[in-house]
Amino acid sequence: MIFYFMILYESKNTLINNYSYAPNMVQYLISLTGSDPSKGPQGSVPCTMDSGCEIRMGSSYLSIDSVMLMFSGINALIQALLLTTIGSLADYGNNSQSILLIVTVVSCAAQIVFLIFNDNASSYWGVPMLIMLIFQISYGVSLVFYWAIFPQLAINDPKVRAARRSNHISDEDYLVIESISRNHISTISTAWSNIGFFVICILNIIVGNALAVRYNTSWDSLPKYTNSIYSAMCGAYWLLCAIPWFFVQKKRLGPPLPKDANYFTYGWKTLGRALKEYRRLPQTFIYLIAYFLLYDAVQSMNTVTSVLTYTMTDYDGLIQTYMSLVQAVCSIAGCFLFLHIQKRFHLSTKTMLQISTGFSALMPIWCCIGIASEKIGFRTLAEIWIYNVWFGLFTAPFYAYSQTLMSELIPIGKENMFFSLFGIVSKIAQCIGPVTISAVTEATRNTRTGFVLCAVTAVLPVIVVTFINMERADVRLKVYEEQERRKSQQAMFGDNRRNRGYIQDEEDETNGEGENEILYIPPITGSISSVAPSSNTNNHPKSSDGYNYGYGF
Repeated sequence: MIFYFMILYESKNTLINNYSYAPNMVQYLISLTGSDPSKGPQGSVPCTMDSGCEIRMGSSYLSIDSVMLMFSGINALIQALLLTTIGSLADYGNNSQSILLIVTVVSCAAQIVFLIFNDNASSYWGVPMLIMLIFQISYGVSLVFYWAIFPQLAINDPKVRAARRSNHISDEDYLVIESISRNHISTISTAWSNIGFFVICILNIIVGNALAVRYNTSWDSLPKYTNSIYSAMCGAYWLLCAIPWFFVQKKRLGPPLPKDANYFTYGWKTLGRALKEYRRLPQTFIYLIAYFLLYDAVQSMNTVTSVLTYTMTDYDGLIQTYMSLVQAVCSIAGCFLFLHIQKRFHLSTKTMLQISTGFSALMPIWCCIGIASEKIGFRTLAEIWIYNVWFGLFTAPFYAYSQTLMSELIPIGKENMFFSLFGIVSKIAQCIGPVTISAVTEATRNTRTGFVLCAVTAVLPVIVVTFINMERADVRLKVYEEQERRKSQQAMFGDNRRNRGYIQDEEDETNGEGENEILYIPPITGSISSVAPSSNTNNHPKSSDGYNYGYGF
């Protein structure tokens, strides 16, 4: 029963608000006070949908696109620093449930508060931008502390508990049973995340069309304030889905923090330990370099196209909802299509990743044409629709295969440490790309020049990935695992997986009797933070990054 309330919380998927309604409204409010730099003295002629637009900040004038790109990069940087610092609170001790409640309420409230921001808020646009920053950061933190619950739910599954108590099940068989439980929880959670996305999209479409009927206007002529309404809908929907979970959840104590460790420095020390492993696992770190470039390209592309889409659709939140819905449907189709192709032709994860990234790289290359052309190269609404379809079919599988390949390059027992490093790399890439493009945009006064950087960072990793030798990596992993096994035996002779860690036992659902037995929590091997996704290959960091299109696929 508790599991069903947990997946209800997961169905709150408000990722669409990260990329559509809230930033849409903020950019619109900034544009109301902006000016067209091509006409008259700076600050004298208001900007229009078809003109450039800049805003005065201090003694300088910056393009609005540059401001939004810079905001995206700073947002990612803050999340990377914050989650690396406090991520251990999710993994250890008994603070995670309280923090999850607080950040959930804060994020929901920040989204609902957008109701007070109408056109008049343009005179203080910094306030809604700050509220959006609070919403997006608290959303990212909520994912971290929510995912930290998964391992505890898995090891308290009745079948897993029965296997742990049985004297007839080997440690190897127990690992398989526990892994199946984790995969089941992650898969169901991912499915409900996508269900939640569809639900909130449909609800906002219904609200948008109802408003159009109420005010006797077409749905694409609604005032921009509807973006604030859609944002509030996302916040209210999340709150409605979250309330039951906080009433039915059980108190689950995590393992104690390692001796002489500090909650706020442990993540940074573990990051340092992870980076030192590059000599022992060179293929893994070659892939991390490639992944950094890949993720930078995808996120930069998303950010640039989002900023351009806001103005090209005249900040129409409803049409952007339709576009997001199309992208989500294509994401589902794309993931299943790639999975079918992989099974049909027995292709490796590395090959599938190269196919996905190869097709994904074609889009920024095409968009570069728009730097010189006024007719094609992400210049029309039709191209925005095509981009959403293309992204869903070819880029969405990248998230799945990039995580799967990472899992194939990680030694057993070090999943948390390396997936945490994987998550940190994602956040840094998400920061550097938009900030760099912001600087390029400001220098050239042309947002589309950012597509050049996107194209370069999309093509380079396709080449880098070809240099990853999976056979050599497998040998390195086996040597590493054997070395770590010997170290573990020396430190803890005779111990096995079922004896380590602890958690207060919950009521045994198989017989209804509660016990005071000490149960196992998978040892967190140097977790940097829970910023990283699960090592489950059926899930991937699309919805983890707070920061991505695709909505869970």
